[in-house]
Amino acid sequence: MPSLLIVLLVFLLLAGVSPSPQPATGGGGDRDTLLAITNAWGRPPGLSSWDPASSTDHCTWKGVTCASAADDASTRAVTELSLPALDLRGTVPTPVCSLKHLARLDLSHNRLAGSFPGAALSACARLRFLDLSHNLFSAPLLPPADDDVQGSRSLSPALAHLNLSANRLDGEFPAAVARLTALQSLHLDANRLAGAIPDALSGLASLTLLNASSNRLTGAVPAWAFRHARLRRLYLSDNDLSGELLPPRGVGVASVTAASSLAELDLSMNRLTGEIPDGLRALRNLTLLFLYKNRLTGTIPAWVFRHRKLQQLCLDENGFSGDLPRDITAHNLVLLNLSGNRLSGEIPRGFGHLKNLKRLFLQNNRFTGRLC
Repeated sequence: MPSLLIVLLVFLLLAGVSPSPQPATGGGGDRDTLLAITNAWGRPPGLSSWDPASSTDHCTWKGVTCASAADDASTRAVTELSLPALDLRGTVPTPVCSLKHLARLDLSHNRLAGSFPGAALSACARLRFLDLSHNLFSAPLLPPADDDVQGSRSLSPALAHLNLSANRLDGEFPAAVARLTALQSLHLDANRLAGAIPDALSGLASLTLLNASSNRLTGAVPAWAFRHARLRRLYLSDNDLSGELLPPRGVGVASVTAASSLAELDLSMNRLTGEIPDGLRALRNLTLLFLYKNRLTGTIPAWVFRHRKLQQLCLDENGFSGDLPRDITAHNLVLLNLSGNRLSGEIPRGFGHLKNLKRLFLQNNRFTGRLC
């Protein structure tokens, strides 16, 4: 019997039979998934390199980044797809989430359309970065928190950066975003979102940036934003927000102090009324304050012109009145716009001592005297 096996082995060797070739490291799994994705998009010209005939190594294909898989160091897995401005059309193909190690997905500046692809993206369990900005997605972003099908449509709880700017998203501001507890930056600007900014977002403990400018938002400026421990940039310009900067009764200087990390605050082009609240002086890290094109009144508080870190201050086209303080010591100011108000009195000579000041606008007021 052993001699028969030896004869058979010799026969196979003489016949030129060799063991079956092993798949390349990384396997055909991710490569086949990438092919399914480009096929779903109709094999667009921008993805012509996604072709095994050109290169069998899919990690060299356009926009594809691979890394050693966390659960198998010998396997190179697709961790990133960066495909901006390739004239991609349709929607996000379902096979995208078959890339089990995908952590970053950038499909910005394309022509993807239809309802927000929450169902297709819900299976991307490791996704941390998602950029679908400058596309044509419409309809509500996420279902309500009590929606029975939320589990099949929610985004990855690991998501840290979400950019959906410049789409056609409408409906109420999605309170369900608060379920994304790892979120650090949220860009929803240039859409059609309406309603108030939900208080549920205050629970996003890691949030450092919120941009919801150029929507149809109403209600008051969210008070929680001034108490948030990590929020550094808040952009809510070009909406329909109304009321005072802080709640009518005020949140108090001590309450605002907890938000000492807030560095950039843009509430321009809304319908805000009242005076600049003294509580804002607690924002010691503030470098940008844009309140232009509102309905603010009263005198501009002196602390604004003495702020140590303030670099850009735009209060133009409001109803401010009264004199400016003579001692202006905000030496980091680069931009100051006070035009289109009812300010009066002599132009303070302190402007001449601001060595970093590059742009100064004082027109359409009631000032007297000379600048220098």
